[in-house]
Amino acid sequence: MIKLIDRYLIKSFLMPLIYCLLAFIILFIAYDMSDRLKDFFDHQIPPIIVAKYYLYKVPIVLSLTIPFAVLLALLYCLGNASRNNEITAMRTSGIALLRIIRPYLIMGILLYLTTFILSEIFVPKARRLASKIVETPSSIQAALQKAGTSDAIVFFNTHANRLWYIRKLNPDDNHVKNVKITEFTHSGRKRTKRTIEAESGEYVEGFGWWLYNVTTIRFYPDGRPYPATKSKKKSFLYYNETPKDILSARLGSPEMMNIIDVFRVMAHINKNSDYYKKLRMNAVQRFAAPAACFVFVLLAAPFGIFHTRAGMIKGVITSILLCLSYYLIESLFINIGDKGFIHPLLAAWIPVVVFTGTGFFLLHRMR
Repeated sequence: MIKLIDRYLIKSFLMPLIYCLLAFIILFIAYDMSDRLKDFFDHQIPPIIVAKYYLYKVPIVLSLTIPFAVLLALLYCLGNASRNNEITAMRTSGIALLRIIRPYLIMGILLYLTTFILSEIFVPKARRLASKIVETPSSIQAALQKAGTSDAIVFFNTHANRLWYIRKLNPDDNHVKNVKITEFTHSGRKRTKRTIEAESGEYVEGFGWWLYNVTTIRFYPDGRPYPATKSKKKSFLYYNETPKDILSARLGSPEMMNIIDVFRVMAHINKNSDYYKKLRMNAVQRFAAPAACFVFVLLAAPFGIFHTRAGMIKGVITSILLCLSYYLIESLFINIGDKGFIHPLLAAWIPVVVFTGTGFFLLHRMR
């Protein structure tokens, strides 16, 4: 059961948090629109498409700004409580400082989960939809691509040494058109072992691939091809690549993938490659990045409680500098983890642990 004091503290925190998030969204839209407005007019982008673009951007902005909004909202509500002597009254009544901060710590954990869910469910899809309207920061695509359509896909399975080229793949029924599969040898000097071309095909879940009108060409060790063999009957291939695996090749950068997509791509690339290391670091960072919501509560709380105007200014500046330092150190460790110099778990969580400890230490000093 939430006590009256907890409800009061949480309510005093939620309203500034909402205002901060709305301010960040409005500022982003205003800044981005001022930068892109000429491109929108030059390419005659319909207003409804522009509105969709910025609607897709909302979850992206929220996932990036929630931690900093937590910082500003907590500095405001604690500063306001200190100004009105509410913190002094609570502590005089025998309420420990950590007990006063407890509702905010719980909110930090809840916002961690909210940010994580937002980043995994909504943000990757929003990035892909937004990129269909604005492909790059300097070029505008005239209209949205139709949902469900698919351009040619190139997918390479490193472990099986198979290269897939598919002209069209329908994710709804797992049917493909104009497929070419190139198999390579596993020897040190890779050479083409066999190519399989089919006019169409389909994937049967749990079994493999059925291909239709298949042309198969095998190759001698010196690279010369055997005579092609053609079959108008169905040909069955037990390959472990699924349509979801192949479609993952279209997702582009890790920012457009959810955690499942990242792991799916990692399963088919070389573990010693730089791209694998980058994906592994990205996968671990997905869990660590939202922890800034909790960390910033600990960094803001000691400096949000003040008794003089000078103390207020000093506390706000110090807490903001600490949070900026957190992002700087986090970025440094991510780059180190990308290169494979330290384990991704350490690279992702060392900044979280260090600044969490710093926050608890500062709170302990105020007791």
